[in-house]
Amino acid sequence: APLIAQYGEQFRSPRWRLSNIYTVVDKSGTKMPFRPNAEQLDFIVNMSERNVILKARQLGMTTVSCLIYLDDCLWRPDTRATIVAHKLDEAQEIFRSKIKGPYLDLPPLLRRAAPLLRDNETTLEFANGSVIRVSLSARSGTVQWLHVSEYGKMCAVYPNKAKEVRTGSFPAAEQGVITIESTAEGNEGDFFNKCNDAQLSAASGDELTRLDYKFFFYSWIG
Repeated sequence: APLIAQYGEQFRSPRWRLSNIYTVVDKSGTKMPFRPNAEQLDFIVNMSERNVILKARQLGMTTVSCLIYLDDCLWRPDTRATIVAHKLDEAQEIFRSKIKGPYLDLPPLLRRAAPLLRDNETTLEFANGSVIRVSLSARSGTVQWLHVSEYGKMCAVYPNKAKEVRTGSFPAAEQGVITIESTAEGNEGDFFNKCNDAQLSAASGDELTRLDYKFFFYSWIG
């Protein structure tokens, strides 16, 4: 009730919250309010239960996924979200700049509404039972949200890690929402296959099932 009193009924809308209450750090290292760019907004509006994003440049797709997951963890009890990267230092940087930083920058009233029980280099656990973390795999437990960053590079350069994601992380999120994103890395591997299958599905015009990947392509020219 105090949150609604301060921010109005619009505060109940996840899309409004995503555009109004979070901060991000831009490429120059400057902290600023998060306002979705055209590609991020397109993804927020059109995301499905299975999403594959082929991108030509850095567009903040990991950032927007992290904020969607953080927001859901804050306002929906017992939510589990995992962001998978192919290297630990990269995973920890994602955590610092795209999850923990935005949480700590929330106004005190909002943080008090969703206090932390656990806070380390890879995990935030909230008093409402929700957990968001970064990892090299999501094999343990069930997750409602899974984002795999640079999966094409993982498949091409770190095939064993890609296999771990394919056999462990994807099954852990079987009942949830999965998003995989990457720049293109060759014409073979699981990321290439998923992109190819999703493009064929889109071209066919058939209605997607919840297990079919929806294809998103964001080019250099927008």
